[in-house]
Amino acid sequence: MGTNKLYTAARMLMKLNKLIYTIEKYVLIFVMYALVAVLFINVLFRFVLFIPSAWADELARFTFVWLVFLGASAAMYKWEHIDINLIDTILQKLIKKNEALYNKALNAVKKFAVICTISYLGYLIVVYGKYLQKVIELGTQSMFLGVGMVVPMSAVYICSALMLFHAVCYLIIPEHIRKQEG
Repeated sequence: MGTNKLYTAARMLMKLNKLIYTIEKYVLIFVMYALVAVLFINVLFRFVLFIPSAWADELARFTFVWLVFLGASAAMYKWEHIDINLIDTILQKLIKKNEALYNKALNAVKKFAVICTISYLGYLIVVYGKYLQKVIELGTQSMFLGVGMVVPMSAVYICSALMLFHAVCYLIIPEHIRKQEG
């Protein structure tokens, strides 16, 4: 495969990655508004009408789970998870005057961190997939909504797969294409 074809493939992969992020972003907005609406209804029922609504508690919990995991996936695309700059500081002190060497070393550390993240997410998907399969087989339902427990529990599986995709894209798409495509 020629360099031009690799460049085209990397740009297409980046566009797909960006499309998935855009979908995540709009779903996050919808889920956030849904969570606010459910919590408003819950407060209204509980403190104004003095009727506790267990279904609203349960729906708020399920919505929050999806919000957290989908938000983690979107953060993976933007590479905005918590950043610990301890290694950056240590590398700066060790490599004081050679900025090119510092940048190469820091880039290598970041690539290693991404590889560790990919390994963890791959393992999580396999192990949690087996657990989720058992939940599906049991057909467990939520207490008040009557929804299969697979709905809230699949957030971990689906969003981990999305995070894995974003991490792989971060690893294999050259930085200049990532910056160019946004």
